[in-house]
Amino acid sequence: MHFEREFVVEHRELFEELIARTHRIAFGIFAATFAGYGVALWVWFDGNTWAALIIATLSYLFFRQFRWLAFGLARMPFRGDARALPVLKRVEAALEKGRATEVMAELEAHLRALEPPGA
Repeated sequence: MHFEREFVVEHRELFEELIARTHRIAFGIFAATFAGYGVALWVWFDGNTWAALIIATLSYLFFRQFRWLAFGLARMPFRGDARALPVLKRVEAALEKGRATEVMAELEAHLRALEPPGA
């Protein structure tokens, strides 16, 4: 575990905003990736196989990194915020020990546990 319950409770609002922002960015990256696949298909139908292969490969590689990239982009607006500094330090330390998906899953589990039953 990377985060103690007390720390998450203390900084709940920031964690909720970070997770929500991460999901919005991830959706945008997901949509952009499949738009890239569509462009690759269109280029392939246009007769340029190599360009289509390159576009599809880049889209795939972009997709493979979307969780890490979304989590990184979501943290950027908090960098100048003094109240977010302890949260960012703890998240950075957690990312050094584990993958972005593991850190996000742990944070989401903590936040779900704080919700009242039936919410």
